[in-house]
Amino acid sequence: MLPVLSTLFFYLPSPSLAAEVDWTFEVFVGVSFSFPAPLTIRQSRQPDIRLHARYDSKPFERPIYYGWRIGHWRGDNGWELELVHDKLYLANAPDNVQVFSISHGFNLLTLNRGRERGGIVERLGAGVVVTHPETTVRGKRFPEDGGIFNWGYFLSGPTVQASAGKRIRIREDFFAPAEGKLSASFARIPIADGDADVTNVAVHG
Repeated sequence: MLPVLSTLFFYLPSPSLAAEVDWTFEVFVGVSFSFPAPLTIRQSRQPDIRLHARYDSKPFERPIYYGWRIGHWRGDNGWELELVHDKLYLANAPDNVQVFSISHGFNLLTLNRGRERGGIVERLGAGVVVTHPETTVRGKRFPEDGGIFNWGYFLSGPTVQASAGKRIRIREDFFAPAEGKLSASFARIPIADGDADVTNVAVHG
């Protein structure tokens, strides 16, 4: 299991059902590793660019890798909303791809079902990928001021994840979790005069 490098976790028990129901909030940073995966880039009146893409994540360069979770737990079972801010930088770009990165967020927004068994928290989640692409293909740069609220973010595709971790108690209402995660995602991102299909399978910790 990969350790989460720095985390903060606390829970807020319901006043009326403190023995049964907890609200939880977690903030964490960490690292990710993306496995090589297919990448297809399409541009108007040009042949498609296809490659088996390798990505760097540069988790400690700004904006850093981070995430948060809000959960509602009843006993050992819970529902959570989670955001993981991952990043992708194409490491084996061909000559006609000058820039291909999703560094202000290959964001994984998921609804998770969690359960705790024997001190281990297991999660399965599904949701959407929200991307902020930064690309220049064949000398044509894609503007970063479109998308959602003109902030450069796009709803780009589906994602699923599975994780397991352990909560390490610091005090009565604070925990530090150690966790490993596997995610699988597909995103179609816009580029200048076209789009690109990004497949991503990654481990996180």
